[in-house]
This record gives sequence, structure tokens and C-alpha cells, in this order.
Amino acid sequence: MKRRVVASLCCLGVAGLVFAFGDLLIDQENVIFKADLEPEKFSALTTSTSYLWWAGRGFAGVFLEMIGTVGLYLHLKNSKAEKWAFAGLLLTLTHQMLGMGVFAIAVFLFPAAGHLFQEGVQGAIPFVTMKGALGGFFALSLITTMAGLFCMAVAIQKSGKLPKLSGWTALLGFALIPVPGVFVQFFANALWSAAYFWMAYYIYQTKNGRAAGIKILAS
Repeated sequence: MKRRVVASLCCLGVAGLVFAFGDLLIDQENVIFKADLEPEKFSALTTSTSYLWWAGRGFAGVFLEMIGTVGLYLHLKNSKAEKWAFAGLLLTLTHQMLGMGVFAIAVFLFPAAGHLFQEGVQGAIPFVTMKGALGGFFALSLITTMAGLFCMAVAIQKSGKLPKLSGWTALLGFALIPVPGVFVQFFANALWSAAYFWMAYYIYQTKNGRAAGIKILAS
């Protein structure tokens, strides 16, 4: 079981790196949230090849997150903080399901609107502005993310099975993602990636330590 948990947490760490280095593919992703204010920049960005790679990497990242989240819950489910961990699992999986929708919009809808705008169809832009239902959808994804990570951070702190600050480090990393700036977003994703690698290494070391102790006693 511990090997599977370690592998799952490493998936979460890799997901963070996928997002971190993916953020270096484009100049500024916040442009996609300003389609109504800067439609020229929006269309130029969303019709570029680098943007398609940036948006497409989201599917791989979210899939890895799902694997890691389930593995983290499996590690915490027999602890005294199981209720917090279960709440974190449900909220985080909700975020990840919404996240697949977010990246589907980014991959399919935004480039289509960008191409239409460049062809003179001004009416395409209102469909990709962060107002109304679309803005609410993105906001719900963000809210469930933060709520799920908060619950997991509490569970990690109460469980005694992982470094107490590791969950809060992951939460801080995600909290910094909306801050404008390519390098800020790179740091934010790298931070939560490091938090999950920290958890994986902690479990791995604990396992090896116990195994070494058993061998010494047996000899």
C-alpha cells in the first residue's frame, strides 16, 4: 500500500511540474480572463501554437492530480482525521472534474473565439468573457480547490502521518496561482509540487526506516 501511496503522491508532484513549466510556454495567461477588455491580445494568444500546448497540458496535469488525491486519502483514511480527509477528497475531486471542463473550454472554445474575432466576427468575444455563467464556472472551480486543500491540510496536520506543514505548503502554492506574472505562477505551481514530493519522500523514508529496524532486531 505504501508504495502505491508514494507513487500517487509523486503523480501530484509531477502534476505541479507540468503546470509550472507549462506556464513558461506563454507570456501571460491572465489575458484569457480579459477577452472583453483586450480582445486583440486574447485572439493573438489563443490562436498561437504555444497556447494550445499550454492549454492541452492541463488534461494531463488534472489526471495526475486525481491519482494523487486518491492516494493521499488512502494514506489518511485510517487516521484520526479521516473525516477531514474525506471532505478534502470530495471537494478536490469536484475541483478536478470542473478543472477538466475548464481546460476543455480553454482548448476548444477560446481558440475558436479567437479565430472568429480575427476574421471580423466581433460577436464571438462575449461568449468567452469572465462574466455570467462562464465566470461562475471558473470561480466554482477555484472555490472547491481552496476548500478541498484546506480540509486536506487540516487532515494532514491532525493525522500525525505526514509533515504538518506540507498540507499548508500545498494550499499556499495553489493560493498564489491567480497572482499575475509568469514567474509567480511558475513558483506557485513548483511550491505545491514540492509539497507533495515532500510527503512522498517522508512516507518512503518512514517505510525504509521501519524495514531497517526489523532487520537489525532479527539479526
